[in-house]
Parts: sequence; structure tokens; C-alpha cells
Amino acid sequence: MLTSAAALNRLPRLQGLTITELFGMDASDCLLPHHVPDVEEVSLYGIPADYATAMRKTWRPHVRHGVQLDVRGARKPEWVAANTANPLRDWDGREHIPRTLYRKAVAQYKATRDAFLAEVTSGEQHGKIEDIGRAFASALNALDRRSPCIETVEREELFDALDFLVDEAQTATGRDLSAARTTLIEGANSTRDW
Repeated sequence: MLTSAAALNRLPRLQGLTITELFGMDASDCLLPHHVPDVEEVSLYGIPADYATAMRKTWRPHVRHGVQLDVRGARKPEWVAANTANPLRDWDGREHIPRTLYRKAVAQYKATRDAFLAEVTSGEQHGKIEDIGRAFASALNALDRRSPCIETVEREELFDALDFLVDEAQTATGRDLSAARTTLIEGANSTRDW
């Protein structure tokens, strides 16, 4: 999250701005050329749509004066709301990942998160947590068999997603879930083909 993005206008010697996959800005946070006259490059990717539109409109006339402008991957408010806490959101639009696989992977992640949270709040039986990890890996094995796309980067992102869901559960329960984390990952590792 990037809050108070309008404060960037107080950096008169700013020469370039690159923002990737940050949210929390809106049109009123637009960087204004008369406040930052030395800007030579504005590169924005995966940002809120209204901020992207405002930045494009504001900076497009300055392209003819040498400013490099690249604004892509604008995200609608619905997407931001649904994906702010989605650790797999970077898969959306990734060239080698089909859209249907992305949606199914996110659905599996959410189901795994819900099952894990339910288990750790009701008693935390390690056998069931290991099964949750196995189910996660098995579902992704099936998706990857249909449309192979889980490579080294994606594999790391899937394990990061498991860490993320455990961190969320730790915050929600106020308990140390280190043992449950290990069990969940062991379950996934025992089954995964990716």
C-alpha cells in the first residue's frame, strides 16, 4: 500500500518515478509536472485504475518534451479489493499462465487458507494440517499437468503463499503457529510435482 502519494509532489528534484504493484492511491494523488519539473520518466504498473488514468492524462502532454511515460496494468477497484491480500496476484496477466489456471490457483489458495484457519482455530491436529498441505499441492499438480506453467519462480511463490496464509492465521489467532507452518509445508512437499 502506498498512502499519501501526493507527498511525492514535495520532491522538486525528483527525476523519475517507478511504481509496481502498489495500491492505495487515487486520482487526487497525481504527481504534478509543475511541482516536479525534472521528471524524465514515469513508469507505473499494476496500480489503481483511477490513479493510472490521472497520471496518463497529466503526463501525456510532456512526452513531446522528452518524458518517458509507461502506464500499464491498471487495476479496477474490484480487482484491488479482491486481490490486496492475494499472494498469487502477480500471476494475473503473466504471459505463460493461462487466465483459467490463475483463477483456479487462487481459488485453491483461498480454500487452503480457509481450511488451515478453521483447523488451527478448532484444535490444530497435525495430521489434518498435513492433509491440507497435500490437498493444496495435489490440486496444483493437476492444474500444472493440464497447462504446464509452474516453474521455479512460481514454485517459490506458492511456498510464499503458504507462508503468507500461516502469517495471516497467526495474526488472527494471536498464537505462534511455527509447528503448523512446518507441517503444512511438509504436506505440500510430500505431494508436489512442481
